[in-house]
Amino acid sequence: MDVEEWRTPMILWFDDITTADVERVGGKGANLGECARASLPVPPGFCVTTDAYRQATAGLSGALSAEAALRDAAAARQRILALSIPEAVEAAIREAYAELGEPMVAVRSSATAEDLADASFAGQQDTYLGVLGIDELLDAVRRCWASLWTDRAVDYRRQQGVPTEGLSLAVVVQTLIPADTAGVLFTRDPVTGDDSAMLASSSYGLGESVVAALVTPDTFSLSRGLRAVSSREIGSKQTRIDQVPGGGTITTDVPESDRARQSLTDTQLMRLLALGEQVESHYQSGQDIEWAFVGDKLYLLQARPITASRSRLQGHTPVRGGIERELRSDLIEHFPAPFPLDLHVAHRVMDAIGNLMRTAGLRTIEETTLIQGDDDGIIHTSVSKPRTSPRMLVRLPCMMAKGARYDPSKWPEDEAAFRRRLNAMATRAHGLPEADDDASLQLVRDAVAEVVSISNTRYAKYALPMLANLAIAYILIRLARQRHIMKPQDIYAGAPYKTAEITAAITNLATTARDYGIADTIISAEPGTVGRTLATSDRGSEFLDQVVVFLAEHGARTPKPWLPFSNRSWREEPEALYALLVASLRGIQLTQDQSRDPVRDVEQQLPRFLQRRWRTNANRLRARHIAREGTLYLTEEFFCVAREGMDEIARRLVDRHQLETTDDLRFLYFREVEEACRDAQLSLQPIVSRRRRKRGMAEAVWWDRGQADADADALRGVPASAGLATGTARVIRSPEEFRRLQAGEVLVCPYTDPTWTPLFALATAVVADTGGPLSHAAIVAREYGIPAVLGVPGATGLPDGATLLVDGSSGTVAIGEQK
Repeated sequence: MDVEEWRTPMILWFDDITTADVERVGGKGANLGECARASLPVPPGFCVTTDAYRQATAGLSGALSAEAALRDAAAARQRILALSIPEAVEAAIREAYAELGEPMVAVRSSATAEDLADASFAGQQDTYLGVLGIDELLDAVRRCWASLWTDRAVDYRRQQGVPTEGLSLAVVVQTLIPADTAGVLFTRDPVTGDDSAMLASSSYGLGESVVAALVTPDTFSLSRGLRAVSSREIGSKQTRIDQVPGGGTITTDVPESDRARQSLTDTQLMRLLALGEQVESHYQSGQDIEWAFVGDKLYLLQARPITASRSRLQGHTPVRGGIERELRSDLIEHFPAPFPLDLHVAHRVMDAIGNLMRTAGLRTIEETTLIQGDDDGIIHTSVSKPRTSPRMLVRLPCMMAKGARYDPSKWPEDEAAFRRRLNAMATRAHGLPEADDDASLQLVRDAVAEVVSISNTRYAKYALPMLANLAIAYILIRLARQRHIMKPQDIYAGAPYKTAEITAAITNLATTARDYGIADTIISAEPGTVGRTLATSDRGSEFLDQVVVFLAEHGARTPKPWLPFSNRSWREEPEALYALLVASLRGIQLTQDQSRDPVRDVEQQLPRFLQRRWRTNANRLRARHIAREGTLYLTEEFFCVAREGMDEIARRLVDRHQLETTDDLRFLYFREVEEACRDAQLSLQPIVSRRRRKRGMAEAVWWDRGQADADADALRGVPASAGLATGTARVIRSPEEFRRLQAGEVLVCPYTDPTWTPLFALATAVVADTGGPLSHAAIVAREYGIPAVLGVPGATGLPDGATLLVDGSSGTVAIGEQK
């Protein structure tokens, strides 16, 4: 048989295909051909054309359509699986596979109504990976043909209005790349359609893990203008799929150390950005790309038009004026990118705060309107300025007076009462394995109710009266002519509040590690393996005993404390603590200037009749700050108990095959968890898979405030800690990245909470997307004597490695050269 006879019409090679061949090679095949002809890095391969499918199914078309119309797709599918491949078609496939070199291949379906601009049909037909040998290839081709008639494919076509008559299928046969990392790239933001940013998802091994939502991948937003990573979210990446030398694939667990690090380097991400620009330039439209890295070599596996941006997803409701902007920034900072399950806590806590505001005479919107989540798990805010009412003139002063009369030194009594209830709940948690689902759910509800009670105490007795203390302190500092060298928050310095105690305890652990001679061991250990590394040495085992003592006292501390169902405490995941310990070992030790007492300095500059008033106010301000910090830590303790209840529910849902992994629970709203407990037959995995795929979009929506100016040479924010510093920008987005910060660099971050405190010993300055002069970052920066500029729109979009000039007095961040 002459080669040209089987190349046309049964086989078309990628470099022979154009978009005009879509009716013969399907949407996927046509796109791959176009990319190959454009000299893009497409692995070699060929298409078994629709002519081959039609020849193989000759005489079956009517029966197949009829069976699909009768919703008997299984019968149609069985007809194709049972047929013999015509001799001419088989011969063409054999010769093409031989010419390709008989490698291991990926065999993918490519329908004529697939990967088009108005419908992607992604995942509706089957793909087979790790196919090796001609017999396996012929069988995979037959199964791809049959997948045109799966129930899901027939239903999808019906929903999209695609007629069954005349439908045919091509099959893509492509050399399988042994990917080290792989994933998906949207060349335009699928949330907004904005072409200034791309969205990439990546994980280890073959890209099927990402495409089929089998793992939580790393998600990156890539800025074209800055040529930098503007945001990053490190996924769990628990498993990977790899090809097996003898054919087929294998799924294995990813080592803990690899899960904790990002799967792509920033250099690789910039190469991915460049590839996306090449592909988009060729097609002149946004593209959804599948890609793979083998070592440093980047391959393009698929490309199709983006369909997700046809309907714009709802982001944060635009704000009007400075008050609404500050309120929205505060929400974004306190609830950094919540998962659906976290919304239960956010609603309860914001409802408590709203009730206090309404008691004070303010009119506020409902908490379910303030923070909303849609069916794809994408959460946004809708902030409106609280409205005043005449009642506020009476109610607010009464509330302030009542709070001011409360003695803040009574906090230990308040704490003891809460801890008695905490201990009772912890006892209940121990019995959950033998109890029913309702017991676990009720424990969660009760623990969250205690958090609401703590929040009421926090604001009514401590935080709200603090505002009066701060105002008095500000006035007296001005009268003492000390306002240029002191702020009211400086009074907290040296007070034994919880975050200060934890920071001191971490410093003591670092000192112990140095004394034991294991500091270098801790610093050099792979992320996620510090505990195991220490356990293998005698002094390391002794040190772990000290860690156990630390965790008993301080272990409830949790990154992103107000998102309790998507984050865990140090007690539950000690490796998060070790990341901070590394920072402490590499940093400087904060020492208080014992020769200077700011409270005494102001007192000495005041008239005698005001000195007692100053000291009394300063003492009450410190006491309320200690109590406010204590309420936060107590909240974290109750959240640990709530997680025990949720963990028990998650295990049961996995045992019932309603979920695949316990990690999936965070993608559900609390009402859905309750419903799943009532109905053991309810499958939750389709919901979880959809929301997992949309998680990158959810991240983009949450952090997008529509204010970033990527072209500016300088950014402006809130001056939070005075001073001037120059250093290399190091963008740190999560605790998993704490190790990246080096001494003398500028810490650039989306927000901070108390778990970030030890990083301030390394940083020469702090720049953050959110925050203000009263936030955690501002207070700690002033204690460490480093400048801080907070509430900087687009701060984390700054190029990692650029030189920054941070002016904490004027609130500006100037951008120099990138290193």
